[in-house]
Amino acid sequence: MIEKILVRDRPTARVLLMNDRNQVFLIFTHFDPELGLPPRWLTPGGGIDAGETIPGAALRELLEETGLRLTESDLGKIWWQTTGRWDWADGIHYQTYTDSFFLVRIEDFVLDDSGWTTDEHRDVLEWRWWGVSELIASGESVGPHGLAEHLGLHFSS
Repeated sequence: MIEKILVRDRPTARVLLMNDRNQVFLIFTHFDPELGLPPRWLTPGGGIDAGETIPGAALRELLEETGLRLTESDLGKIWWQTTGRWDWADGIHYQTYTDSFFLVRIEDFVLDDSGWTTDEHRDVLEWRWWGVSELIASGESVGPHGLAEHLGLHFSS
């Protein structure tokens, strides 16, 4: 039997952007193509840097990935936290995660990708607003595991 190897635990801060039609803004991206995982839809957000707070990381990531500049008071309290694991395509490695989500109501906006890294320009395939019911019915891969279902418990589109 092959022993699984934990690469690292990755805490993240994410922002669920929702418009007045209860649509959520998601980005379709690879999870680092070299890991061999298929692309999936994610909220803006990412890893928490050393010394960074969860809200601070959420604000930084939101600015980098969307161009939106918000404040901690715009974020409010953490809306949802979830933990899980991504198994890499090699069948050996995996990564655990703890995702902290903030829910922010916002009007539609034009995404500004000028803050993207070279990897983000490579990995991001698409972005769009999704109705919650539409997202659930689509069968699309959504990260983290359980996000679409969690949205379905709280919002109808």
